[in-house]
Amino acid sequence: MLKKIKLDNYTTFIQPTEIDFSASNYKFLESENVGSNKILKGCLFVGENASGKTKILKSITLLLDLLFGNNEVDLVSNKSFYTNKSTYKLEYTFIEEGKEIIYLIELGINEIVSEKLILDKQIILERLGNTAKFNLNDEKTFSNISNKLSFLRRIYFDTNFYGNEVLNKWFNYMKKSVYINCYYRTVINYSGTSLLVHEYLNNNKVDDINKFLEKIDYKQKIEYGTETSNDNTKFISFNKKGTDIYISEMFESIGNITFMELLPSFLHAINNECMIIIDEFSSGFHNELEECIIKYFFHYAKDSQLFFTSHSTNILNNTLIRPDQIYSVYFDSKKGSVLKRFSEEMPRESQNTEKMYLNGVFNGMPKYNKNFKDC
Repeated sequence: MLKKIKLDNYTTFIQPTEIDFSASNYKFLESENVGSNKILKGCLFVGENASGKTKILKSITLLLDLLFGNNEVDLVSNKSFYTNKSTYKLEYTFIEEGKEIIYLIELGINEIVSEKLILDKQIILERLGNTAKFNLNDEKTFSNISNKLSFLRRIYFDTNFYGNEVLNKWFNYMKKSVYINCYYRTVINYSGTSLLVHEYLNNNKVDDINKFLEKIDYKQKIEYGTETSNDNTKFISFNKKGTDIYISEMFESIGNITFMELLPSFLHAINNECMIIIDEFSSGFHNELEECIIKYFFHYAKDSQLFFTSHSTNILNNTLIRPDQIYSVYFDSKKGSVLKRFSEEMPRESQNTEKMYLNGVFNGMPKYNKNFKDC
């Protein structure tokens, strides 16, 4: 599980910034929202538009793109535009089988500058420019390494870490992960599993969707098939409970379609230990549905993690998500993006964290002029 991220000169994060996913001393929701090794099962990022919330999610997908992506990663767009520094740094800490894994990477505008992999306080991999050392069973030195590709990626695909159980389990955890943008209905998975909704349903997964919908009392079910005998195109059709009418997806609401696009990845993340990273989570969902999705994930996911952004303040409540699972993000013209963890203010379980956020206790609450007078 992902324990910590450190960002330095990355996009809007000018200053060194640490994002901790370790559980604090709160006892409520401990059995549901906290996974193994006292690592949280996820984190919510809130704040005004363009504050840096999405950039945090992208720092996770940047790692996944470097290790498993099919295309060359755009390095230049991740360096901060607010400083003259030529490089930016990211550090990721994971816990796997009780062991700490730290991966550090420094990137320039067009190249990977350095990498380091530390397993249980032992340096396994160290790269500087075009040369590197890898020392798992015995030390090996490499030269003429591509400055565009992660050396960690190369070592994984070339050696599978010589069967090291901890490192392979860590890579499988990352590889099974999924990124979703609910606004654009974009789904990116890194394992090759079919998680686009039509591919998912084409693999006889309709029952899985309907069982979930029934479990949360969604009052709808779906069918999947051809509309006419002369057309092989398949459509999702929706049936509202208590009626015998099936409505094709082309006539359905944006919210329903977005929900269907999300569900294959959502169910995948519950059944497989991985990360599910969701941007613009509040796009098209009713408040009650948002709360249901979050609650369901934390209840049924074992050691998977949900990292997401939302502008819905109703989900900021202690029956759903703990204060140590929420970060507010705001942009300071001199400091760049700044984080504040809700648990820093030590709100009690009985306190209304939504109201506290709206009143500015946790920062990240935008204030706009709403008093307009004609000149």
